[in-house]
Amino acid sequence: MNAQSLPPHTPEATEPHPAQDPQTPRDDTPHQPPHGPSSDAPDLATPDLATPGLATPGLATPGLAPWAASLARALVRSRAELPSWFCIAAGLAAACAGWAAHLALFGVSRQTPFITFIPAVSLAALAGPPAMGTTAAAASALIVLSAVAPVQSGRDVAALALFVLNSALTVGLTELLARVWAVSLAQTTRAHVLEQLKSAIVDSSDDAIITKTLDGRITSWNPAAERILGYRAEDIVGRPVTLLFPPLRIAEESAILAQVRASARATHYRTQRMTKDGRTLDVALTISPLRDADGRVIGASKILRDVTEQTRNEHALRVSEARLRFALEGARAATWQWDCQTMTSSWDPHFFALHGLHPARDLPSFGNWLASLLEDDRDQAERAVRAALAPGAADYHSEYRVPAPGGGLRWIEIFGRVERDPMGAPLRMSGISLDVTERHAAWEAAEAANRDLARANDSLKRYAYIAAHDLQEPLRKIQQFSDLLATECAGDISDQAAYCLEVMRQSAGRLRVLINKLLTFSEAANRPLSTAPFDLNAVMERVVKTCAAAIEESGAAITIGTLPTLRGDETLVEQVFVNLLTNAIKYRRPGAAPEIALTAVAEGGGVLLRFSDNGVGIAEEDQARVFEPFVRLRGTNGVKGAGVGLAICAAICERHGWRITLESQPGAGTAFRLAIPDAEQACSGAGASPASNPERRFDQAI
Repeated sequence: MNAQSLPPHTPEATEPHPAQDPQTPRDDTPHQPPHGPSSDAPDLATPDLATPGLATPGLATPGLAPWAASLARALVRSRAELPSWFCIAAGLAAACAGWAAHLALFGVSRQTPFITFIPAVSLAALAGPPAMGTTAAAASALIVLSAVAPVQSGRDVAALALFVLNSALTVGLTELLARVWAVSLAQTTRAHVLEQLKSAIVDSSDDAIITKTLDGRITSWNPAAERILGYRAEDIVGRPVTLLFPPLRIAEESAILAQVRASARATHYRTQRMTKDGRTLDVALTISPLRDADGRVIGASKILRDVTEQTRNEHALRVSEARLRFALEGARAATWQWDCQTMTSSWDPHFFALHGLHPARDLPSFGNWLASLLEDDRDQAERAVRAALAPGAADYHSEYRVPAPGGGLRWIEIFGRVERDPMGAPLRMSGISLDVTERHAAWEAAEAANRDLARANDSLKRYAYIAAHDLQEPLRKIQQFSDLLATECAGDISDQAAYCLEVMRQSAGRLRVLINKLLTFSEAANRPLSTAPFDLNAVMERVVKTCAAAIEESGAAITIGTLPTLRGDETLVEQVFVNLLTNAIKYRRPGAAPEIALTAVAEGGGVLLRFSDNGVGIAEEDQARVFEPFVRLRGTNGVKGAGVGLAICAAICERHGWRITLESQPGAGTAFRLAIPDAEQACSGAGASPASNPERRFDQAI
């Protein structure tokens, strides 16, 4: 039998490490072999377990024709199961049958007295255990001596002795033959069972199991190989195994065959194989040699597992771990773990450095960690750990201080999570630690800045109080006495003196307006908010009535859509729209009646209010400063103002959490946009678009 006739179903183990491929690095790391028989199960590639139909080339296995096997099985079973009394009775019956045959053939002749008894004894010995043959022989001898040929001479004694010897040999040889048959039958049965077991394992395996000859031709192909690699057995058996190799890996086959010839053990490694449709798979291979009865290697068996998804997941895991390491290093985060069962800890080098510890000197332990903390912070740090380990808890978070190597203190923030067993007992705690010293320094600086700002606000409030009380009285006297002087001296002073008096009176008036605006701005920026839901429609009706004189004087046309109900300080919000409406009328284009519109639309879970006019507009370079206090813009056609109105609007919107912006072009008007982001602040009433809202029109007839 030549090497071409490898067994049809023998496992295919993986191939030895091939030569290094230039495209794909060889994976020398040990890994679990593909799924197959366990270590205590029979090795399907071991030739001494081969059976008929699965026989390894060169091995002879016992076999019988079906009828002979059935007869042998029946005889062996009968010899083992017959009771003693039946064996004795059958032996006597055999002897009687021999006597009957003798009478029928020879009568009572003394010639050849044992001729018919020898077959009877042989049949009894063959049909049953030794007791049956022995009984038949003894009964036959008694019949011959008593009824056929009593002993009368030495010749009769010799004949009897020969009969006894023949019977003994017949019984002994028959028993020996029966034992040989029993052993042969057991071996055949065992081989048949192993053949079925091997076929079942090969056919039901999830891994591809393939065998090949030493010249690389495939000799067997299981269903899993067909499923994984796409070839049917009838299409691939007899063809070169290199058909499955990607072009850059064909050189592996020579290294594989060399190792098969040289190795007595299975080897495992990873490589790539190609399917019928051209896909390249990452596979784990186990390859082992097939030997004949003389121990010569005649082929190889392979077990192939598709690990493409596993390889992809491993690569993704490595990438994820690399990103995590990069992120931890970038964040300068230290990692740690504490085993709650063994009370052991593991720290990375950065954790040692953060706490002023050294890996060669300080063992990772809960005690060493606690001892590295500032003494005043140890109790609260330990309490935080105990709280995280308490039943039902999961997260751990704490901040503490440690002495810095160069002096001073280092702030550390620590995060962790507790892993528990199914009963809720803590197994381990792991997490990260961060040096937040700079953050604490920034927080302290921010606190100091907030304190300075609070002092500045207090000073501003005091200045506002001074402006409201201490400056108002002298200013009032200046205005009163200048008015009195103008009345008393009317016609008695020179034109120059009259001019100076008028300048003084106008300056005092402007100062009063400026002080009042300053007070209004201070109130808008500092007074406590009184928030409640209010109807913006009602607010706008009051705004229009407040500005009725200016509206009538300018001939302004005002269009107001349906407005929502808002939540805020109604008085301050009314001030916003009074300022916007006043500015729209004040800064109108010469010769053109103001056209003013206010609409509301729902936007992003909130409301967008749009207040637009057709006035003089604002230059692009001035738009960034329009909400700053006391800023006078260019292009206002000589209209005077304090430069505080829009600053008040911005301050009120900011305090409500709203955002005010503008769109403007010189000579084309200005549109102010008030974005109210919180849906709770815009209670109801905002339409989907300005065009869908019913409008109310206010014109110069108001």
